[in-house]
Amino acid sequence: MVRKTNEKIGFLRYVLFCASVVAITILCISHSGCQITSEGIKVLDAAESPEITSVKTLDEKSLEVCFNKAVKAKTATVSKLGSTERASLDKTAHDAMEARALVSGDRKTVVYEFASETKVGERYQLFGEIADSRGNSLTFALPFDGYNSRIPILVIEEVQGDYTNTKSAHKCEYIVVTALTAGNLGGLELYSAQYSNILSNYQFPSCEVKAGEKIMFHLRTFPDVDLKNETGENLAEDKGEWSKPNIRDLFFENTKKCVGKSYDIIFLRNKSNMKILDAVLYTTADKKEKLLSLSKSAELAISQGKWNSNSQEDFAPFILEKDFSYTSRCLRRKGIDDFLKLAKTGNLSQDEIRSSKENWFEDKTLYNAARK
Repeated sequence: MVRKTNEKIGFLRYVLFCASVVAITILCISHSGCQITSEGIKVLDAAESPEITSVKTLDEKSLEVCFNKAVKAKTATVSKLGSTERASLDKTAHDAMEARALVSGDRKTVVYEFASETKVGERYQLFGEIADSRGNSLTFALPFDGYNSRIPILVIEEVQGDYTNTKSAHKCEYIVVTALTAGNLGGLELYSAQYSNILSNYQFPSCEVKAGEKIMFHLRTFPDVDLKNETGENLAEDKGEWSKPNIRDLFFENTKKCVGKSYDIIFLRNKSNMKILDAVLYTTADKKEKLLSLSKSAELAISQGKWNSNSQEDFAPFILEKDFSYTSRCLRRKGIDDFLKLAKTGNLSQDEIRSSKENWFEDKTLYNAARK
């Protein structure tokens, strides 16, 4: 009698255990990528979930997000981020505004329209929820910058890829850009094909520039040297040994090499849509094979009409006689005054800014006292 009772209790425990497993499994299915098939439960591979392929700021009130698979857009909000704050799924903002989602015909592109305009110089986060074709909900948090509708016509004028850090001298890699028209620099960036994971971390600050103004981007900082970003009207605000009173000095807080000393491909581009505004390709003769390893960036500059070459296979870069030297050797562009004259009369657009090896020459650097 006791044995039969124990068997019944054991069977009841087994049934309850099975029921709890089924209940937990169903709960997991409702919150994760699983499917019930004729063979049982299939946990979906992460590769089957939609992934974001590109993000583009369209204007002050809209952001485009592209996916690799069809999605259904659900809720979305936009909120401000602090200057050093990261986008986060855990972030809840009291100032969040709703964003309306417009889905394309193939359901792979979603344009989010905001209730209010974003501002240049401000950082934002889009918090969104989508559903895939199986009905699984996915959330994402995307950081983006306020749209800049007043980008000036800009041209790369000078590149220098060497540095020194001694007791008597603190000089670093730099790139000089000239503004051909007035405007705001917010949302723009410099890109190095050789050091893409470093230089692209630097984004231009939001600051107003005038036509003809030169901006010197110092691409390394030193812990024992005071510096001042000249984002206002005073171009003599920074007192560093490298600063020039007639040039706007801006600093990338970085301690690593981020521009090639003997070969590289440099872009000036709009970070919101990745459109290249200007480009330069250079190498020493013995590093041409190394430059070929950066073919994707070269092809991008050529396809967007920013670098003239004989073909996609022949990049036709500028050939440096020697490696850059912080004291005596940089790469400079010809014809800046001609560009300024055309821009002043309204006969030049950013699309017409293009370059080739014939437009460049080697010269002494801005660090050299002989340069003005």
